[in-house]
This record gives sequence, structure tokens and C-alpha cells, in this order.
Amino acid sequence: MLPIFHINNYEAITASQGLPPGRSGFNELFSVSLTDTLLKNTMQYEKWKLIRQNDPSMAGKIAQLVLERHDYVAGKAPATEQYRKHFDHLTEQLKNEGIYLYNSRQFKTPIFQETIGDNTPVITDENKHPETLRPIESSKTLGLRHRFNNRDCYEFLAGILEENGISYFGVNGVGSTLIDQARSRGMNLNAFLTGEGITRVLCDNPVEINVSRVTDTSFDEIWNKIEPHLKKGAILSFSSQPSGHTGIIDQKNGQWVYINSSGVPYDRKTYRVIEEDLKHEIRGRLERANRQQTFLSITLGSLSRVLTARFENSPLSEGRGLKEIDLFQVT
Repeated sequence: MLPIFHINNYEAITASQGLPPGRSGFNELFSVSLTDTLLKNTMQYEKWKLIRQNDPSMAGKIAQLVLERHDYVAGKAPATEQYRKHFDHLTEQLKNEGIYLYNSRQFKTPIFQETIGDNTPVITDENKHPETLRPIESSKTLGLRHRFNNRDCYEFLAGILEENGISYFGVNGVGSTLIDQARSRGMNLNAFLTGEGITRVLCDNPVEINVSRVTDTSFDEIWNKIEPHLKKGAILSFSSQPSGHTGIIDQKNGQWVYINSSGVPYDRKTYRVIEEDLKHEIRGRLERANRQQTFLSITLGSLSRVLTARFENSPLSEGRGLKEIDLFQVT
């Protein structure tokens, strides 16, 4: 029995051969694919392969448990005493399905603090009460919500790429390219698996704005810089010291909106696709950065047909006669 290692030694994110990329199978595709990578260096891999081959439904269930558990191992969830019980519960559920991994007290280097520390998730009015987030009622975005339920913002973006015929998975996909870039620079292999990373690979001359300190004029300065470049289907990402976020620009009733997947940090079940007024979202990010005394970086870019050509896996993004791609063109 071996622990799951941090994701820093895999060659590529490879899609399962049993599921088509994108469409309704994306949730299972993403989960099963990453689980295959995570379990490859454990003694449980052969069991996992048999489950994948013989019981795809069970494989999907196990994948969700593995990924949620791995958030703790990889430092993406609070490794404090109060969360130990949840980690061990996940480990026990996996054991019941025949996958044996370390419980919280079996790691040579402890991953949990013995007392409650100060690294609990940042709780804001937005993520404390996700039910207050304005739901999407259009047929397009209701469909997005159905397909990307319980996926975080990055998984949502990767899935939208797949649905537009742009391969994120596989050895020649965007994900693998980002991993190779990090490897070539001697960085953690996850370093560029962000909205900004995808934008810099697929977009010509993305707009990048860095606010080192929030002032009363920050919003106007940001809006004046990005408004001329706003287009339907463009990728917009935010980064600050504690977290990052990514989503896609759309337009509704003449107003720019931001469509993304949001929820309570570390609780996948709360994530759902939402629509927000873009100006309101930017102001909220500035207020949060100011409150936390951190920087705010914004990256905006539209996908270039020239740059996406090497990743195209279907004709969905071809033949439109336009230089740039609207990521909502096939939704």
C-alpha cells in the first residue's frame, strides 16, 4: 500500500479511451483520466485498471473519491485537524471499493497538523452562501450547468475547449503542452495548469494587467484597458496571492457577463456554472484583493485559429472564416 504522490511525475493528462472527449461524458472523462495518473505510482494501479475495464460506473465513483482525497495530499485543501476526519472517511470509502491507500496517520511525513491552524479556507460572502449566486436561466447556460456540474473553473474551461474540437487531453493536447513547458523550465509540473497558462498557449497577444496595490482608480483603469478587447468566447482569468479563477466572456442583453464554475472551496459538490455581471465580478475581485492586502492579476485573450490548429481534434472549430474562436459557438 503506497500513498498517492503529488502530481509531479506524470507524462501527460491522457483521456480515457472509453469515453468521447467533451459532451456529456466530460465529468467522468476528466476524473477517470486524472485518477489513472495519480494511481499509476501506487500498488493499487492494477486493481484500478481492472475496475476501469469491467465497471466504468464504479470507476467514476472511485475517481471522485480519489480526486477529493488528493486535494489534501497536494495541499489544495486545508490539512488541519478538523479536516482529518473527512480525509479518513474518503480513504475508508475507497477501501470498501478495494482501493487501499494511506489513512491520515500512515504518512511518513504527516500531511495534517495536530491542532487547528490558520490555513483554513478563506470564506467570503460569495463562497459562504453559494445558493445566493445568481443562477443562469438561458438554454445555453443551463446546458453548460448540466454538463459541467461539480467541476471547478479550470475543468470547466478544459471541457469547453474539448467541446469546440480543441484537444485538452492526450499526449498532444493543451494540458500536455503546459506540463512540458513547466518541465523544460524545471518548475512544478502543475505550474502552468491555469487559465492564464491556457490563454498564453492559445491566444495571440493576450491582455495582461497587474495591480500591485488596489486604489480608488483601479477599476476604471482595468476596465479602460480590457473593454476594447472584450469578445464573446474570450478567456478571462484572475490571480491573487491566495487563489486564482478563470471563466469565459459572453454578452447578454447588451451587457458583458462572466460565465464560470464556482462553489465553496474544497467542496466539489457545491460547484456549478454561474453567470455574473462582468463589472461586478471585477469590482468584487478588487475588493477581495484590497481586503487581503494582495495583488490582483488579470489575463484576457481570444483563441487564435493559428495557435489552436495544432490541437484541433474535430471540425467543430473549422471553416468559420474568422481569425478568432468564440468558445460558445457550439454550446
